[in-house]
Amino acid sequence: MIMKKDFKEGAKAATPIILGYIPVGIAYGMMAKATGLTFFRALSFSLFVYTGAGQMAAVTMLAQNAAYVTIVFTVFILNLRHIIMSTCIMEKMEKTSLPIRLLLSFGITDEVFVMSMTDKKINKLTLSFFAGLALFSYLSWNIGSTLGFLFSSILASIVSKSLGVSLHAMFIGLLVPNTKKSSRLLCVVILTMVVNWVLNQFLSSSLSILISTLGCALIGLCFISKEDLQ
Repeated sequence: MIMKKDFKEGAKAATPIILGYIPVGIAYGMMAKATGLTFFRALSFSLFVYTGAGQMAAVTMLAQNAAYVTIVFTVFILNLRHIIMSTCIMEKMEKTSLPIRLLLSFGITDEVFVMSMTDKKINKLTLSFFAGLALFSYLSWNIGSTLGFLFSSILASIVSKSLGVSLHAMFIGLLVPNTKKSSRLLCVVILTMVVNWVLNQFLSSSLSILISTLGCALIGLCFISKEDLQ
């Protein structure tokens, strides 16, 4: 009963993510169809790759006839930060078997990570809660991708571009309430933004994100306590 309750709580916590993923998934579906991908290939990206920025980058490179090796390497670099996020979350579920943790790690995205690390349940993040959170987020992304591909002829291209804004708005909406509670956490967020902007002038966006995220996270470990994240 406790596991069932936690699963429902996780599904409920996924609501803001769902509201962001469906419109952005629609934008991806429209982009995939516009570049000539079949429905099966476009949906396979969402089912087996499951990374918004990575999928859009891959679809764009496919349209430019880039080599598959280049596409795979690019998506890999774009998602290196997931190693950091997976380590942080799975550390809280160390009693769970390794195969289950490997399976659940597939469901970790930026937004799922933020919700898992800043939700009031952070001190007792359970397998069931995270499963509900990750599963419904994953399903919403695939639903959005499907709708975008099937109804791309109905929606104008300007709609596709505007839908992409919702993901950024959702991420900010998840992060801001927690930064308001802790000035130290706010400082780390601002520092990360500044460092990323500076690095982005000299490095690729994916590499600058990785360096700024990892570097500022290490700095944050020095003066942010668990109470700041609650």
